[in-house]
Amino acid sequence: MLLAACAVTAATASPSFADKASNSLRWASVSSITAVDPYYNAHREAMIINGQLIWDTLIYRDPVSGEFKPLLAKSWKWLDDVTLQLSLRDDVKFHDGRAFSADDVVYTINYVVAPENKINVPSNVNWMKSAEKIDDHTVKIHLKAPFPPALEYLASLIAILPKDFFGPGGVAGAGGKVVGTGPYRLVKFTPGTSIEVELTGQYFKDSPKGQSTIKSIVYRMIPDQSTQMAELLSGGLDWIWYVPPDQAGRLAATGTAKVVPAETMRISYLAYNTREMAKPNPLRDPRVRQALAHAIDRAKLVEYVISAGSSVVKAPCYRTQFGCRQDVAQYDYDPAKAKKLLAEAGVAPGTTLELVAYRNREWTESLAGYLDAVGIKTNITFLQYAAARERVVNNTAHLFLGDWGSYSINDVSAILNNFFTLGPDDMAQDKDVSGWLKAGAATVDTAVRKTNYDQAVARIAEQLYWFPLWVHPVVYAHAKDLEFQSFPDENPRFFLSRWK
Repeated sequence: MLLAACAVTAATASPSFADKASNSLRWASVSSITAVDPYYNAHREAMIINGQLIWDTLIYRDPVSGEFKPLLAKSWKWLDDVTLQLSLRDDVKFHDGRAFSADDVVYTINYVVAPENKINVPSNVNWMKSAEKIDDHTVKIHLKAPFPPALEYLASLIAILPKDFFGPGGVAGAGGKVVGTGPYRLVKFTPGTSIEVELTGQYFKDSPKGQSTIKSIVYRMIPDQSTQMAELLSGGLDWIWYVPPDQAGRLAATGTAKVVPAETMRISYLAYNTREMAKPNPLRDPRVRQALAHAIDRAKLVEYVISAGSSVVKAPCYRTQFGCRQDVAQYDYDPAKAKKLLAEAGVAPGTTLELVAYRNREWTESLAGYLDAVGIKTNITFLQYAAARERVVNNTAHLFLGDWGSYSINDVSAILNNFFTLGPDDMAQDKDVSGWLKAGAATVDTAVRKTNYDQAVARIAEQLYWFPLWVHPVVYAHAKDLEFQSFPDENPRFFLSRWK
C-alpha cells in the first residue's frame, strides 16, 4: 500500500531527478558499511561497487566479452603453474599524486595474505603465497598451489592499495587519507550511513574502464526497501536494486522510473543427501532422486513464483562459468513418471523427508507443494544460513534447498569445489567427482581442466546429487534518464553509467 501512495505523490509532484542537472548519481542499498576499504568489508556495496570506483585491480575482465584486459598491469604471463609475472603501467598516479609502482602491488598482496592481518574474506586471497618485486614496474605473484581462476580473482577482488595504506590495527589510509588509482576519489565517508566519491578528471585515458562522465556518486544506507522506492519516486534517489518482485510491476506502472529485471550468476539447487543417516534415507536410491526431480515444474515456478529475470538452470553451475557443460542429463516435469519411480523404489505415499532451507519461504513452500502432489511429504525447517548449513554438516537433512553465487567468479571451481570434494558440505561423497574436481583445480592447462570438469558435471547430473532449479533474479529500478547496464555478476559498474 505504501508504494501506491508513493505513486500518487510522484504523479502529483512530477519529480525531475535533480541529480541529472548536477551530474551526480544517488543510490541506496540496505548494507551498513562500517569500513571503506575493500579488505575489511563483507558488503558488496563497499568491497566491489564503491571499491572499483576508488581503486583499480591489476587486470580487468570485460563484462560483455569476458575477455581479460590490461588495467594496472600492461601484460602478464605464467612462468610456471604457481608463478605469475606482471608488467605494470608506469604512468599511473594515486589520487594524492604518488606514482603507482611495484611497491604498491607487493605491499597490498603481502599484507592481505598475512594471516595476522585478518582480512574479512581470507578465501579471496589465500591462494596466493606472496608477491615479489623484480623492478619498479615488474612483479611476480607466487601461488601456494596451481589456482586456475587466479586471473578471475585478480580482476575482481584484489584491489591495489598504496604502500603503507593500513595503519596499526588495520585502519585505512596513511595519515587518515584514503586514496586509490580509480576514476573516483573519496570525498566523505560516514560509517554506517553514506559514502560520497567524485570524479578525479585525471584517470588514465586508455583504461578499459573507459572515461566516466558522472561527476559525483553518493551511496546511502536505507534499510527499508519501501523507503528506497518512495525516494526513487520522489526524486531523492536515482538508483536502487533488489526491488521486491511483487512491487516491481506497480513501481513500473508509475511511469516515473525504469524497472529492469535481470538474472544473476546465483543459482538455486535442491541437494539430495545420499549418505547413510540415523533415520531411513530413501534418497540413496537414484530412482527416488529422479522421482523428486520429475515432480517439480521448474518452468511454472520461474514464471509464477520466482519472477521476471529468472530462468531454469540445466546444470549444477552457471552457464557461462568455465567448465559448466550444458549437455547433461535432464529431468523434465512428469508427475506420472515421478509416481511410477517412487512405486518401483518401494516408497510409500505419505513418506516424509526433512527439507531444510534458508533463503525464501514462498519458494520453499511452492517447491514442497509439488513433492506433496506425488506423495512425498516434507517437514520444512526454515533457518538462517549458518544453522541450515549445520544440518547438512551434521547429516540430519534429507533435502537442502540452497543457492550459490560463486562470488561472481566465472569458473566452475568457484561453486562445485565447495560442495563436491568430500568436505563437510558434500552430501554425495562421490570420490570420482571429487577426484575430477581436484584435478581440474590443480592445473592451468585449460584442456585438462575442461576434460575433468566435463566428467564431474556429467556425473553430478546423471546421479542427481543436485537438481538445478533456477537463476536468482535481481530487479533494478532507476531514473529514466540514467543509462545503466546490468550484468549477471551483480556488480553495478557505475563508472560505465551516464545521464542521457
